[in-house]
Amino acid sequence: MDAEIIAVGTELLMGELVDSNSAFLASEFPKLGISLKMAVKIGDDLGDLVTGLDSALKRSDIVITTGGLGPTSDDLTRESIAQYFNEDMEVDTQLLKNLEDNFSRRGTKMPKTNIKQATLIPSATSLPNPNGTAPGWFVSKDSKIVIAMPGPPLELNAMWENHVAPKLASLSDGVAISTRTLKTFGRSEGELDELLSDLFGQENPYLGIYSKQDGIHLRAIAKSQISSEADSLINKIEAQITEKVGVSFIWGRDGETPPEVATNLLDENNLTLCVTESYTGGTLCSLLSECALYEKVFLKGTIASPSSMPAADYVESQPTCNEPCQADVHLKVSPLLVKENDGGTSFGDVNIKIESQNNATQLSSRYRMRNIRMRQRASNHALIELIKFIKSNY
Repeated sequence: MDAEIIAVGTELLMGELVDSNSAFLASEFPKLGISLKMAVKIGDDLGDLVTGLDSALKRSDIVITTGGLGPTSDDLTRESIAQYFNEDMEVDTQLLKNLEDNFSRRGTKMPKTNIKQATLIPSATSLPNPNGTAPGWFVSKDSKIVIAMPGPPLELNAMWENHVAPKLASLSDGVAISTRTLKTFGRSEGELDELLSDLFGQENPYLGIYSKQDGIHLRAIAKSQISSEADSLINKIEAQITEKVGVSFIWGRDGETPPEVATNLLDENNLTLCVTESYTGGTLCSLLSECALYEKVFLKGTIASPSSMPAADYVESQPTCNEPCQADVHLKVSPLLVKENDGGTSFGDVNIKIESQNNATQLSSRYRMRNIRMRQRASNHALIELIKFIKSNY
């Protein structure tokens, strides 16, 4: 099946918001055997939206819209779908009751403008939205599908996972899809391309390569009429990738993140962690704080300026944990040297050190100073090195 995405909202065209929803959906489509043909942004204009729907449905089987489901006069996604299919919007009594109950639980009275969020056309069924007030629409007519989803990612992601993806999976014509993402760090994209050149040439399973904040991701997609055969193809290519790339360069799989893998490994080995960060400015502790096991494994975090950290912390080869912290593992991230190029951009050799009672390791990598994306990348790098340290020593 072919699909297109229409991200709705003038704020997207003005640069006031970044369209992260299209990126999320694009990463989910391959799991269902859906090919994304095009993704566009259209402002809050009824005529433009109808034209966009008409154009997309001439090319593709499925169109997913994101945004424009609010209660205000410039939220026109429902109206555009109704006009395209030449059907009237009518208030659904159950949806209206659900909406009124939603506002009642918040202790407020529902404004009349929100009534439009309880409407449907005859060809549409509603998609529950537990994280917001706007139900989605799933429209199936004339062998075409239009799915209207809310704009806030918290609402869209839950609706996709719990309702939209299962509906689309049931329409996959009996084709079983299996996917696997292997997340690597320490080998360049070009190096991986060379190592896996024979695997990239296959159609089934298909292998893609993507550069991310936490390294290079390798994503395999296998198709078969039988689910077990698709899984077998995925398992085979995973084994081939692991052998060619090296298991030490693969830190995670599928939806795993560096902080999640690190905190899980700390918990599995009954270890606690202390962090002292300078260059990353709190980003590292922030990433860890989002994990379920954060409070169980994390004892202390310190944000220090480079000048306040002992010089020995930058250069010694066998560091010792001299901060007042009783954690089993201590992770430090600090700039070693800072230099400014001719353009006025500062670069630093960022030092990552990990130490426990009996073991220690350290390395450095060059990052641009005072740059949030570089701080995030360095934080992920530090956590991946922590993952390697725990696997090697415990």
